[in-house]
Amino acid sequence: MMKDRTRIVLVVSLLLGATLSFSYWSLNQFDAVFDSLAASPATSYSPVNPRLAAVSETSTSTSSTPPTNQNGLDSNFQLIFSPKGDGVYMGCTYEISWSASTTIQSLETALVDAGTRKPIGPKTSGLAKESSIEASSQSLKWKVGVVWPGEYFISILNVNGVAADERSRRFMIHEIPSGSDEKEQKRLCEETGGNLF
Repeated sequence: MMKDRTRIVLVVSLLLGATLSFSYWSLNQFDAVFDSLAASPATSYSPVNPRLAAVSETSTSTSSTPPTNQNGLDSNFQLIFSPKGDGVYMGCTYEISWSASTTIQSLETALVDAGTRKPIGPKTSGLAKESSIEASSQSLKWKVGVVWPGEYFISILNVNGVAADERSRRFMIHEIPSGSDEKEQKRLCEETGGNLF
């Protein structure tokens, strides 16, 4: 009887030790996965899309045509949207610009919820899905629509009719406090790099 109890205690101790070891190992695996997700290009700012930046040295030779990637997209295209501070305010107008070696004539954009990764419709976001760009301006104005306050990014889906995958860094969209007068609204817009008009 005593031997049976000793065996039971020994087996239970062994199982408990194995369970604790497995728990420790599995939690470390989860931490490693979340760390790698946090460091992925989808969540960290990268000024040049690595897929677009892979241009061979020979493409910068004496040719007068701009370097392009395998899809025909200008490989020097880089989205520039960097509001001051941590974000933007609803109702304020901001400039979205880019650098490219060619003239941008059309742009397909989307405001994307950083948490759900779902694009917000143009009527809600205030960001037109497709925009014709004048050769003299090479930027577009965005009046932030009424969306849920939170973290977002701007995604470029198409440049001059060619599919693209370029993103801005993440930023917060804030609601202008209720009861703010026009002077206060203007101040909030200007502090974040935009204007009220």
